[in-house]
Order: sequence, then structure tokens, then C-alpha cells
Amino acid sequence: MRNRVLGILAGLFFFGAGGAVAQVVWDSPLLVPPRVSGGVGIFLIDPAGGDLGVMGTWRSGNLGLRVGLAEDVRDDLSIFGGVDFTGLITRASNDFPLDVAWVAGAGIGIGDDALLSFPLGISLGRGFDADGARFTPYATPRVVLDAFFGDDSDLDLDLAVDLGLDIAFQPGWMIRFGATIGDRDALAIGVVF
Repeated sequence: MRNRVLGILAGLFFFGAGGAVAQVVWDSPLLVPPRVSGGVGIFLIDPAGGDLGVMGTWRSGNLGLRVGLAEDVRDDLSIFGGVDFTGLITRASNDFPLDVAWVAGAGIGIGDDALLSFPLGISLGRGFDADGARFTPYATPRVVLDAFFGDDSDLDLDLAVDLGLDIAFQPGWMIRFGATIGDRDALAIGVVF
């Protein structure tokens, strides 16, 4: 199992990547740890392809939904939304120290133009208990197929990696932080309850 996971990681990192387009993307940061918990989230976000915005998320089991508003690079208001699915590949054990899950999704960013995005990747991380809080650092490398519809329609393949941290103080709520690097640069911080 460990070799299979390492092979998937290597394939994601060495797969060719394209350039980003000038439209708010829905999936950066993706904010999906390997053991994702259900709930509603409210985030302040600096999405890839845009400026400051807000985003709401809802998750139940392996299904997640999101919708948001942000300024795009032209200072126009854009809306974005999408759906993601996850599935556990392996739990942390003595043989392999990380939880690993696959993640896939589909979504759209709409402003003056439209951008359909389809991410596929894995999420790796592990939770640690300390002083009444649970810390879960994680990374989510993925490839993203982008279909841009506007003045110059285009099809691109991007590579992105989320670096995230969940801090749960009680079973009912947590702070979630995520940053995306690679072909998409983004930041988000919010509360999930």
C-alpha cells in the first residue's frame, strides 16, 4: 500500500502542468484533509485568480459543497462554487504514519468569463492531540483540468498543492487554514462548526 501511495504522489508531481487563467477558481485552497469532518464552514479567502472574498462550505460524509464571492483580477465581482468527493485509501498505522484519501471534484468560477475546473489528487495528514486541542496538518497535491471560456477559450492542466492545518478545540468546531502553492496561489482561514 505504501508503494502505491508513493507512486501516486510521484505521478502527481511529475505530471505536466499548464498556466493559470485570469478567473477566480473554486478549488484553491481545496481545504480537504484526509479525515474530513462534516459541518458548515465560513471562510475569508484570497482565491487563485482573484482577490479578497468570502466562501461558505458544507460537508456531510464524503461529499463537500462550496460557494463564494470574490473580486477577480479585473476588480469585478465573481461567483464560484463546486462539489468535491473524498474516499479513504488508508489510515495511519505502524507501517505507514499518515492518513491518505483520494479527492476529486468539479466546479466553476464565473465573472466576465467562465472557468470550469476538475481537480484530482490525494490528501495526506495526521491528527495530534495536545493541551485540549487536536492539530491536523495535511497536504493535498493534485492535478487540475481547467476549461476556460471567454475571449480566448483554452484548456490547461495545472499542478497545485494545498498545505493545511485544522485546529479543533471541541468536537463541535474548529479553525481551518489552507494555502495553495504551485500553479495556483491562494489562502483561506475560517471556522467550521
